[in-house]
Amino acid sequence: MERIEICIVGSGPAGIATAAALVQRRPSLRDHVLVLEKVQHPRHKLCGGGLTPWVDEILRELGLEAQVPDFRIERVRFYVNDAPLLFDIPGLMRTVRRNEFDAALANSLRSKGVRLMENVAVQSLSEQSDGMLLHTTAGDFFAKLVVGADGAKSVVRRQFFREEISRVSRLLEVLVPARNGALEDFNSQTALIDFRPMRAGLQGYVWDFPCWIDGRPHLNVGLFDSRVHENAAQTRADLPALLEQHLAARGFEPSTKVMGHPERWHHSADCFSRPRVLLAGEAAGIEPWLGEGISAALAYGPIAAETLLHALDTKDFSLRDYRERLRAHRLGKFLQRNRIVARLFYSRHLRAALPLFGRVLQGYMRLKHKSH
Repeated sequence: MERIEICIVGSGPAGIATAAALVQRRPSLRDHVLVLEKVQHPRHKLCGGGLTPWVDEILRELGLEAQVPDFRIERVRFYVNDAPLLFDIPGLMRTVRRNEFDAALANSLRSKGVRLMENVAVQSLSEQSDGMLLHTTAGDFFAKLVVGADGAKSVVRRQFFREEISRVSRLLEVLVPARNGALEDFNSQTALIDFRPMRAGLQGYVWDFPCWIDGRPHLNVGLFDSRVHENAAQTRADLPALLEQHLAARGFEPSTKVMGHPERWHHSADCFSRPRVLLAGEAAGIEPWLGEGISAALAYGPIAAETLLHALDTKDFSLRDYRERLRAHRLGKFLQRNRIVARLFYSRHLRAALPLFGRVLQGYMRLKHKSH
């Protein structure tokens, strides 16, 4: 059985960022950090693939590189009413394919000398007096500290962190070739975000993001349902039907390749750490208004690393300081603000006033662009 200081479960952006931040701040840990990934990179990940300037900022700070094909978005067309709101915001974001992006991050981490083992699934964890025993498909590992960065279906979260309240959004996604009007959006570098399905009970939006697939122009078409309101008075929308309606309105044939996936959102009242274990990235939760996940996942990394290093230095493995570090950080404020906005924005009581939010949205997008 191999013994290590820190084991990170999951090699998505949160796990990679945590490992990178650890060895950046404490190079002597390079041989004592292990990242476990249950499948092989590049692996599929359902995601719109939008990278904001905040992502690039974090990657620079951590010394990580992800040189993959991307598509620059220079304007966005919002629908909150039948007349669109078109915003020209140069540098708003770029889109990538998540399988390529995550694989590039994993390679960048390996170039720093950090060990990442693929095709190793964590099956369960056992708490010991001086650490955690991880039972995996490649045998057992013993770690003083464990990071659960294994996504919305986190094994680590399921074993150690249980809540009665569901905080899980839903995503649907389909990839379609950019033709006709869609090709026009592609050529004009325009993304589409449509909130009109809220009239049918959707607590979210439909998106069209231009992207490259094997060098060919495509649209990543998806639907995000935050489910930030889960009660009897808030009827669930028919997600497949809404996505098919959107595809039909854009002139696309009904798709048989629609993919679905859960996405966990953050609430400051939840637990994100316990003795010797903490959660990062989607396992801890992202924001439920626009579902922006990649930047949040990366931002968890340095905060998790600071908490883990403090534990090693003080021999206090309670990790109780993680919550306050999150709250005080830019990430915590971002998650809290967008959760409050989502509760208001997706409330059925405010649906009639939805067109007024066009101005709010415009202000948010411009402020967000300037702040990043």
